[in-house]
Amino acid sequence: MAEASEPLVRARDLGLRRGGREVLRGVSLELRAGEVLAVIGPNGAGKTTLLETIAGLRRSDAGTVTARGERLAGLPSFAQTFSFLLDEAELPEEVSVATLIAHARRCSRAPAALADSLSEALGLAPLVTARGRELSRGERRRVALFQALCTTRPVVVLDEPLGVFDPRQQRDILRLLKQQAAWGRALLLSVHQMTDAEKLADRCLLLAEGRALACGTLDELRALSGLPGASLEAVFLALLDKATHAAA
Repeated sequence: MAEASEPLVRARDLGLRRGGREVLRGVSLELRAGEVLAVIGPNGAGKTTLLETIAGLRRSDAGTVTARGERLAGLPSFAQTFSFLLDEAELPEEVSVATLIAHARRCSRAPAALADSLSEALGLAPLVTARGRELSRGERRRVALFQALCTTRPVVVLDEPLGVFDPRQQRDILRLLKQQAAWGRALLLSVHQMTDAEKLADRCLLLAEGRALACGTLDELRALSGLPGASLEAVFLALLDKATHAAA
């Protein structure tokens, strides 16, 4: 991870209610250029909602999001900072992959070298004549990752980017995402499998019932849980149990 003196993005005390239920409760985080921050937690923890709120796709009821020290307000200001990939991103059924790639390159104004390297890393060349409806789930996700990563925006937000890939494909995607961070991108992503988060993330935010239990490197989280050398899954369960007992 590239070190930076100041966070690129800060979220402070984010709160959100939906259908009379509090789905985010005072969540804060910081994200630096060159860093991969993974949001992990059980189903229903609020991971997707948190990512959508930070990226400006949902309006929070409380709290602020700032980028480079400036408070973001309104979708245009968020759009200058964040590129976003939805968990179940759908491609137009009748549009060819070649057209989707060309559109992403044109609209993003990303350097040709970046677009070319992404296309090669994601193995898109064999897919260019196919239409969206002809692609497998994994192929659709590779095209969607190209669209999200082919950008000049400094922060890429990915909601569950790894779940559709087999182990070999996942290895290649992990390598690609690490490379993007090494080039100075900031990546904020939700990850369902904690072993994947261990391989990819510089830091993890542990989320449960809309609350941030802890945030830090794996070693920092191990220290908080009192489990030196433990897996991220064991650390998360220990911190979750600790929070549950404290609330009881």
